[in-house]
Amino acid sequence: MKTTVYLLKLFARWATLTFSLSLLLFLVAGTMRLPSLRNYLVTFSALLLATMLAIDPGLAKERSRTSERIGTPGRFAASVSFLATLAVAASEVGRFHWLRPIPVAMQWISLLLFAAALALEMWAMVVNPFFSPDIRLQSERGHRLITCGPYRLLRHPGYLAMLVAVPASALAIGSWLALVPASAFCLVILKRVGAEEEFLQQSLAGYGEYLGKVRGRLFPRMVFRRRLHQELVSSNSASQIPDRRRL
Repeated sequence: MKTTVYLLKLFARWATLTFSLSLLLFLVAGTMRLPSLRNYLVTFSALLLATMLAIDPGLAKERSRTSERIGTPGRFAASVSFLATLAVAASEVGRFHWLRPIPVAMQWISLLLFAAALALEMWAMVVNPFFSPDIRLQSERGHRLITCGPYRLLRHPGYLAMLVAVPASALAIGSWLALVPASAFCLVILKRVGAEEEFLQQSLAGYGEYLGKVRGRLFPRMVFRRRLHQELVSSNSASQIPDRRRL
């Protein structure tokens, strides 16, 4: 239940995160007069608040854990590479200008892509109260298999959102160079996906059957095309059978 105390703590944490990230990036950039950086921070902050308000309080407590559990590869590395992506982008756009700037239209498209990715991640977190940053079975919280929402289409929608959001962050701020740490982030996430998939198959009841039904790990597989083809073939075969009543 979301009590008044819980909401006050939530807003305090949101304000602290937003202020800290904004201060870091503006200091790295050396200026606050960067529209692309301001637009990114506003979008990030708004979606962060929406996510924090929407998710289950138990999940919020689980995600607030700062320690990295044994068996959870790359949590620290992912955080570092994400911050490095933003820092490199801000410094490149604000100070160094080593590479040719990204067109403004592409920056806006990337910002929309970033917002869509965060919306997908928020959707996954809302329907899945066990969306933990640690790879573990949350038996104390009644951990169970989630198959609704985006999980009907692919097994890891949150990781797909991350793989899109971080490179899009680099481009939205306006830096080609920041794609380097963004690529490192994606490699860490891809490694983590494999580790989590193996763990869930061994530990979570029903996951093996779910894996057979939802074949897409990070991207939906269009299995309906094969079914449609089979239905069309069956329909054509049936139409070729002579109607005995006309004979």
